[in-house]
Amino acid sequence: MLRQSLLERFAVICIVAIQASNVSSFNAFNPRTIRYMSRLSESSSSEEGDEPVTMSKVKIDDGGSDLTDRFKYKVHALMGTYDPPAGSTDDENQTANIIGALLEFPTEYTFTVVGKASNEVDGTAGDAYATDVKYVMTSILGNAKMETRSVPRGKKFTRVSVKVMVESAAMIQSIYDELGAMELTVMKY
Repeated sequence: MLRQSLLERFAVICIVAIQASNVSSFNAFNPRTIRYMSRLSESSSSEEGDEPVTMSKVKIDDGGSDLTDRFKYKVHALMGTYDPPAGSTDDENQTANIIGALLEFPTEYTFTVVGKASNEVDGTAGDAYATDVKYVMTSILGNAKMETRSVPRGKKFTRVSVKVMVESAAMIQSIYDELGAMELTVMKY
């Protein structure tokens, strides 16, 4: 609880500092910032027995400033916005927690895989891999509308992108698992 409270304070300090100085970056490891955070830590630890730690919500309103998306994602992550729901398992064996927190479902999602082209000479090797990818997608999604694009990556590999409508993060993960299980698949993203 105490650590989360300090992280929330740190996030607010970063946002205020950026808004006050009208800069797009903020050095969290600046010696002044570190001293301030250590004072916050000391005051929080001395008050720990005096008053119970309460949860608070901080809303980021950047007022149209030029905060980068990367910074906003980091602040939201520190504040616990992307944490899985209470009671659900959150360990290294769980998948799709982050994408489930970032996207609203149903949504259109593009799957991209790179696979080895077979040793056919007539130039249809990449087409064969693309057909296999479409077959896997159809086996999972049924007759869902798909936009497929196949691009040769030299003579040995083919990149296939498939844009479809998905219903959940679990569906995205199961599709990636099936595409990764294909013998010719080298990379998926």
